[in-house]
Amino acid sequence: MKSLLGEFIGTYIMLALGLVSSVIVNYFLFPKHQNRFLTGFYWGLSILIPSFITTIFFGTAGFNPVVSLTLAVSGKISFWIFVGEVITQIFGAWLASLTVKLVWSKWLRSLPLNLNFYATVPRNINNWRANFGWEIFGTFLIVVNTQTSSNLQSPWWIKTIWSSILMTIIISVIAPITGAAFNPTRDIIPRFFFSRTYDKRLSQWKYSIVPLLGPIIGGILGIIFSFFL
Repeated sequence: MKSLLGEFIGTYIMLALGLVSSVIVNYFLFPKHQNRFLTGFYWGLSILIPSFITTIFFGTAGFNPVVSLTLAVSGKISFWIFVGEVITQIFGAWLASLTVKLVWSKWLRSLPLNLNFYATVPRNINNWRANFGWEIFGTFLIVVNTQTSSNLQSPWWIKTIWSSILMTIIISVIAPITGAAFNPTRDIIPRFFFSRTYDKRLSQWKYSIVPLLGPIIGGILGIIFSFFL
């Protein structure tokens, strides 16, 4: 129960910090185009902060159903804990979407309506094959890091900082291409919130299969690779 509460709080804090605000801050600093390094750095911090909080108080720092899946497959958590973590992550993502809407409502009204405030938006929505491959590759690296770092005899805070730095690098590279989900909950729930709250026609639901299945396949490949490694 303690770990489930940690997953809920961690997901909420991560997305409450990352959604909308990352795009708005980027927009005001770089109004002509999004800066990939600022996006990566901002999301790296958005992951680092809740990871420290939930590790200290709840002993968990996942916030990603793909990571929860890898832990379940490797026997580190039970199937029912995995299901519980996914459910709490979904609720945390929805509450975070609602929170950022309330916090940034004034700014959102002054800017053109954009799905990128909530969900991932690719540079080329029609290039599904490349986008799918990049989502798989990014999630693969994240899962391999999670699996290998769990076997290293290093303080948890060093592992947490390194994982956040790795996320910063991966997002900086891939965000301009796919929007960089690597986490189905991070994309699908805010996309659904955007669809229900703003405009379903702008929600790009046909593309959502990429940030949904890409991370799952990347996670499975990461588990297989880590097993043989």
